[in-house]
Amino acid sequence: MIPRARIAVLAVAALLSGCDTYHYIAGTLHEDSRRPVQAMKHYERFLASRPKDPRACEVRLRAAELYRTFFGRCSEARVHYEAAARDFPKQPACLERAKTGLLLCPDYFPTDVGRTWVYVDSASGGKAMRLEWEARTSSGPVGSIQSALYAGNRRIQAKTEYYTKADWAIWRVDKDGREAILRYPYNEAMTWSAKRGKTKVEYLVVSGSTTVKAAAGTFTACLKVRETDSAFKNSWRYDYYCPDVGRVKTTIGGPGFENPNTELLR
Repeated sequence: MIPRARIAVLAVAALLSGCDTYHYIAGTLHEDSRRPVQAMKHYERFLASRPKDPRACEVRLRAAELYRTFFGRCSEARVHYEAAARDFPKQPACLERAKTGLLLCPDYFPTDVGRTWVYVDSASGGKAMRLEWEARTSSGPVGSIQSALYAGNRRIQAKTEYYTKADWAIWRVDKDGREAILRYPYNEAMTWSAKRGKTKVEYLVVSGSTTVKAAAGTFTACLKVRETDSAFKNSWRYDYYCPDVGRVKTTIGGPGFENPNTELLR
């Protein structure tokens, strides 16, 4: 419940500053009191009457976060994130938060600390190859994933990979720079290119919402992304990224064929 003292402050502010300020303050108080439904009603009323108010960028972000974290409704969250990025380009902090939020809802490449993934080769179900990932902390905005590759029961490689979410994309970072492995918006037919060392890599979103089966189960609303290396023009790779899971399957394709390669076990 909202304390009476804070209600009194709210009432005075409303009388002095008008209805718009009332909805702004009421929304923040309800949100702080963990009453998201009531908070959203006030935020939406504020935005309906004052969409270009300097405070509207913060309200957009607050509304987007409530839709993302409490209601789990990314379509509504995206509306507010996109409006914040579009309408307030001269508010750098707001813009960056909006851009980051768009990469989190849905999150096709989660890197929560402690999260783990186990991938196996599709042909043997892991008897020939197994890849283990674990998300760990790192410095600044760059997160790290510790990977271990096994041939049978023998570990043949261990390394740390770095990823960051910024500037409308999810980037793989190494000593040579960064490569966008996913780029917003995640619409079908979306294309972009990247450099991997001296090699040019072309990306294409083949599907913005597909169902894919892997050893770990069946996943829906997934992205299917084609990656083409300029050195191998007659074959390419497909990666399937699923909301709040990450990559669940990789296949190798070419003209008229697509064969499974690796998939998520758990």
